[in-house]
Amino acid sequence: MTIFIIMIAYILGIIWGLYIKNIVPLFIIIIAITLIKKTKLNKYIKLLISNKKLILMIIILLLSFTYILVLEKSFETKYKNIQTEIKVEGIIVSNVKEKEYKNEYIIKVKSINLNKKYNNTHLKLSIKNNKNKLEYGDKIIFTGEFQEPEIQRNYGGFNYKQYLKTQKIYGLVTTNKIEKVEKGKYNKLLILINKLNQKIVNNANEILEKEEASLLTGILIGNKENLSKDMQESFRNSNLSHMLAVSGAHVTYVILGITIILKKSKINKKISKVITIILLAIFILLTEGTPSVTRACIMAIYIIVRKFNI
Repeated sequence: MTIFIIMIAYILGIIWGLYIKNIVPLFIIIIAITLIKKTKLNKYIKLLISNKKLILMIIILLLSFTYILVLEKSFETKYKNIQTEIKVEGIIVSNVKEKEYKNEYIIKVKSINLNKKYNNTHLKLSIKNNKNKLEYGDKIIFTGEFQEPEIQRNYGGFNYKQYLKTQKIYGLVTTNKIEKVEKGKYNKLLILINKLNQKIVNNANEILEKEEASLLTGILIGNKENLSKDMQESFRNSNLSHMLAVSGAHVTYVILGITIILKKSKINKKISKVITIILLAIFILLTEGTPSVTRACIMAIYIIVRKFNI
């Protein structure tokens, strides 16, 4: 029950911070709840939530609300007055996305124009006429042209800036030349997980036809980059788009597979549960932290911990 209250409060705080952005109504609701608890309705409210849990809920709600406001402020101000031409030092944190005339990457910034205030922010990098592919974890230096993403121009239109914001990307930068400073200059575990991800993709491409391989990797690890638009449209028209989105159902299959293998290996129950938790954490990283997978894995881990008292 406690974890459920924490999750609800956290989600409400995020929604409040994103769409309402005003703390006054939040305090009004908190005061209203407090006053209601002093009335005859108190006994009914106690059935739903105790004083301690209410306090916990309010604290989590305020923390998540504040966190979202801080993030929003950061996105609006950090790159606000930056010049067009910038010198960037950063690390490649995505695999290449090949386009007709350019290659695209996501980079984790270390500094811009030698200023460390941009450290740990992300930019989408486009390299024109680049023949040499960069690898996940490569440390690079380049001079490029910064561009702020386009906002929604018409009502109901696509807001590219908001879309990039969901990926924690602050802006776009384009260049013609990259200097690779160092290889593998990133978290070793994440590099290893990325190699495993690419190994799955490469093996699928070797064994199957391109379209079939793309479909397999889309279902397994949510990699839909090479899936044709016609195929994606066919799934949408058939109301089967959920099959291409790695979700809680996939996590269920992963847990089932792990459980069957560990049962056959006759490993101690508690040890097998620890292994399951570790493998679920790896699966989160393998699917690049897809929200639905992360949510399902966290709930599964919570259930495992509660049930077996690990």
